[in-house]
Amino acid sequence: MLCKKLFLTAILGCFAIAAGSLQAMTPQVRLPDWQRSQIAISEWQPEHGILIIRVTVEASAMALSNVSSRLHIPVEPALPDNTHKKQSMKKGEKAVFMHKINIKPNFAGWCEVDLRAQPDKKELIELIGSVHANEQATRAILEAEAQTISQPIFIGNSMPLLLRDDIAICTAKETAFRPDFKSDNHEFYVWHPESGTGTGLTAELLKAFSAALSAGNVKNALSTAETLIRKLKGSKDPLKLEKANGESFMIPAEVAIALIEADTLTLSAVVNKDTESLQKAVTAMKPGYTRPFLMFNLGNLYASLKKNDKAKTYIKQALDAIESWPLAKKQLENLKN
Repeated sequence: MLCKKLFLTAILGCFAIAAGSLQAMTPQVRLPDWQRSQIAISEWQPEHGILIIRVTVEASAMALSNVSSRLHIPVEPALPDNTHKKQSMKKGEKAVFMHKINIKPNFAGWCEVDLRAQPDKKELIELIGSVHANEQATRAILEAEAQTISQPIFIGNSMPLLLRDDIAICTAKETAFRPDFKSDNHEFYVWHPESGTGTGLTAELLKAFSAALSAGNVKNALSTAETLIRKLKGSKDPLKLEKANGESFMIPAEVAIALIEADTLTLSAVVNKDTESLQKAVTAMKPGYTRPFLMFNLGNLYASLKKNDKAKTYIKQALDAIESWPLAKKQLENLKN
């Protein structure tokens, strides 16, 4: 599934992937944004094995033609043809394609949305002229490129896909939070690797952290986490997870630090029944990978303290960020009853 060495970088930045320019061109000379597109997991029903991926295309800057969307996931049996097409879209029009497939939980791999659209050539050239009116060389290059467009341009994306009974999310298994930490009959999401972690001081610290977390020894887990964070910040080396088959998975230091810091925020708040510090941290965070899980944890912490109104508020916010979250939906329903 994974290459011998795989760096996880932009995957964790968001859950809806957008594409808006001709990918073959360099970042310095690229077509202006001629459309908007978004890919997101809309629904996940693990009990029925039903996954729905929503693809949205907006003709934001000009008319589009030959718009098509097809989902590819390497599972058996092979997926039937699920291509959605729209022959033409007027400027300002939006199209939504829903890919519904049957797939079992415990899938961890990659999927691709082959999304394509063809911009109106005349309108594209006019847009280039408007955006680069004072940059004659850039304008000439892009206008020449636009003249060669004779078929739909790929604007889709490949992304990791993780399907479990509790959640469906676009991230790799190695970086996924799991509802493994329990307190007062409530589940809290934490991150710690399941696979081996290699050798060296960083690896040993990570092993000790995972062992303490698994054993419920919060004091040791927090102490080890603080040392591990200092080590990662000092070395800036990626965190390397070794696998039994000889493959390895590399997590950039800044991503590993964010995962571990989310753990320490949760563990400290839960053990000390400290909703205030966790709430301040969540409020200060920008939208990103860890924030919904901390909102869920904050909601469950409030629930454990019988403050159901606060609990519903934060779990609802977590669900707004990740729609395909059966465990969060179940928890929200329990709080309403």
